[in-house]
Amino acid sequence: MPLQAWAASRALILGLALITGLLIPSSDRGLDPSVPSALAPLGAWDTGWYLDVARYGYSVDYGQVGLVETNLAFFPGLPMLMAGALTLGLNPFAVSFAVANIAFLVALMGLHSLTSTLWDRRLADRAVWCLALFPPSLFASLAYTEGLTLALAIGAALAAVRRNPMLAGVLVAGATLMRPTGVLAGILVAVILARDPSPGRLKRIGLAIGPAIGVSIAFMVWMQLARGSATLPYDAQAAWDRGPLLVGLVTHLPGELAGFVGEFASLDPSHEWAAIIRDVGFFALYVLLLGLLVHRFGWRSPWVLYSLLVLALPLGSGSFTSMARLGLLAFPLMWPLAEWLERDHRRIRPAATVAVLFIAMGVLQLAVRSP
Repeated sequence: MPLQAWAASRALILGLALITGLLIPSSDRGLDPSVPSALAPLGAWDTGWYLDVARYGYSVDYGQVGLVETNLAFFPGLPMLMAGALTLGLNPFAVSFAVANIAFLVALMGLHSLTSTLWDRRLADRAVWCLALFPPSLFASLAYTEGLTLALAIGAALAAVRRNPMLAGVLVAGATLMRPTGVLAGILVAVILARDPSPGRLKRIGLAIGPAIGVSIAFMVWMQLARGSATLPYDAQAAWDRGPLLVGLVTHLPGELAGFVGEFASLDPSHEWAAIIRDVGFFALYVLLLGLLVHRFGWRSPWVLYSLLVLALPLGSGSFTSMARLGLLAFPLMWPLAEWLERDHRRIRPAATVAVLFIAMGVLQLAVRSP
């Protein structure tokens, strides 16, 4: 079932991307030379930043961090993969694009195994289709970190459930190198292991989170020694209108909400209405699914805590921007969605139709707004 769901969703997204990439002219400005023009919708935006790190390394701070966009805001996991491809003489976009999509298949397989362990195979099949056709899964088809981080987080959770803390630790460390929210997989794994009353609990938790702590410290130490400040990757987020954690709720979120109102009130067709509607709308959907997850498991559940943190961490910086994409990592939210569809099979067809339409809109938006 995971393979069928993956193949159907990736074929849909890749097909739409090829059609829009060929029909809608895209400027080469900002598009890395390794990205074919036909795949411009799937190779622009953050992919360019990751490729920039892979080719030239991290920028040097000349006092511009936080004021202008720099590649310092991006974690090293994906650039390391791209740099490896360059070293081997391979196309770095093609390699990272393929790996990201294969990683999404691994994520679906992991979700199926995890759901089968916690419930049954029938719900597992439904949850896999929910994730595969969930519109933000579009970003797991890009040469982004979403597919990789999702696979690593689900794999770590499955390893923890199966009492394999060493494997969980390696996977959490990988997720931590991919993106800032990857560290939340460590919290999920730690809580799962903490609920196991058998002897050696603290040792298992240490094995599961120790590697992630180690790679995080190593990355920050390298930043300090090579670029002059250990906090540069976090400081650089300000250029994308994100403030410090929690502080951003006061310093950035009110202004962003006012900006949203201004976007709609202006009636200017050049404004980014689609992105605003997408991110706010999907955040509302995530909150609804989180409420259903709480109803199913209770507030003390590790799945609830993890999903809550996935949504709260980016919002805590004072921004709704990219909430649809960032919320994709809250994979337990697929369980209440799958249960909702399971209760009435008549909901499946209209839900799938809406999902396909939103995926098409997402691909079109990427094509129209490609650099």
